[in-house]
Amino acid sequence: MAGMSGVTDHERGIDLVSTVLFMRLTSKLVVLAVIGAAATASLPASAVASGAVGVPWVVAASPTSMTLDWPAAGEAGRYRVVHGRTPSEVRRATQAQRTRPATSRLAVTGLRPGTEYCFQVARANRSGRSGVYCHSTPSVVPAAGATPVTVVTFNICGHVCEGWAGRRPAVVRRILDSGADVVALQETTRRGRDTKLLGALRRQGYRLAHDTQNEMVLYRMATVSPAGRVASIQLPWGTVVPGPATTAGWTTFELLGTGKRFTVVSTHFTAGRSLAADRQRKREAARLLALMPGTRAEGPVLYSGDFNSSRARRGDGVGRVFRRAGYVDAYQQSVSHTKAWVSSSNGFAARPRRELRYGDHIDRILVPASLGVSGWEVVAPLRRGKNVRPLASDHHPVRATIWLP
Repeated sequence: MAGMSGVTDHERGIDLVSTVLFMRLTSKLVVLAVIGAAATASLPASAVASGAVGVPWVVAASPTSMTLDWPAAGEAGRYRVVHGRTPSEVRRATQAQRTRPATSRLAVTGLRPGTEYCFQVARANRSGRSGVYCHSTPSVVPAAGATPVTVVTFNICGHVCEGWAGRRPAVVRRILDSGADVVALQETTRRGRDTKLLGALRRQGYRLAHDTQNEMVLYRMATVSPAGRVASIQLPWGTVVPGPATTAGWTTFELLGTGKRFTVVSTHFTAGRSLAADRQRKREAARLLALMPGTRAEGPVLYSGDFNSSRARRGDGVGRVFRRAGYVDAYQQSVSHTKAWVSSSNGFAARPRRELRYGDHIDRILVPASLGVSGWEVVAPLRRGKNVRPLASDHHPVRATIWLP
């Protein structure tokens, strides 16, 4: 599964696991001058509000540490970093770790696995405090003997958004940029019959595995193949928000050369920021989790899609339902992050959207808590701090490298 740089995901995973083991053996705070290739993306200086230090974002993690990076914006001198379990605890914190001169990256160690921490950065004199950013340490790391598979979720807004003919080549480019083994698409209404889209992807080695009319699942023939298990299921909306049914398409794949099987689900939950919409999404999540065991899906089930729910939005009922079922967001489970500060929902804006506290990623890949994730990325090309145009959709693809036991 060679990436665009010629380095395989397996090699990247080995390097990341080695980095994690090194960080776990470190007993004090250290400043990492170099992070692995999959975790080098820093925030642009333009992300810094006037007079304030940039928000610290995680670029690498282990069960007991997180490496933070924030935009220095040319400022010299030292920074102070405080952390706690909640934003309010951070604001009350008096103990701080200080970086070396002119360094805007810090590894915070001595943390607990699978636990959320919040961070804030300021100048050494306590001025220019950043916003608070919260993130969880992964509960596990990729296990020895596991095999990586890359999955992308991408809402292409194929019917509601205008300008499909002009956006189609950009959709193809983003899928190819991801280099994913399996691609889960949402809002694909009528695009499963788009011969130009499927033809362009076919020439690059991708095939259509399943089409529910609202979701599509594609696969890269060089690495995976459908294992004879393809289906779609209906998710009733209930009575709170009347309307058409929500669907979920799933396919069981086999990783070539290993025989390992796994299932990818592509779905799209109810939109809206109201409490009623959040309650409806909780019902949809519970119904989907209840339906899948009755299917013929094989191997670990990876739920991907536009869930319209994130930690940055009210409630995140979807996340709570999945956590109770033993699932975690690949965003929180990963040991490496690229462009974590870019919101997966871009709204066709010129500049990347960002949320200060948790990261606003409504496009998610939810995995069993026992699986390790070696890389999580928002696939969003930027130029001079702006989204490269034409934008493929009002969403960016989200990519995760998941390790199968």
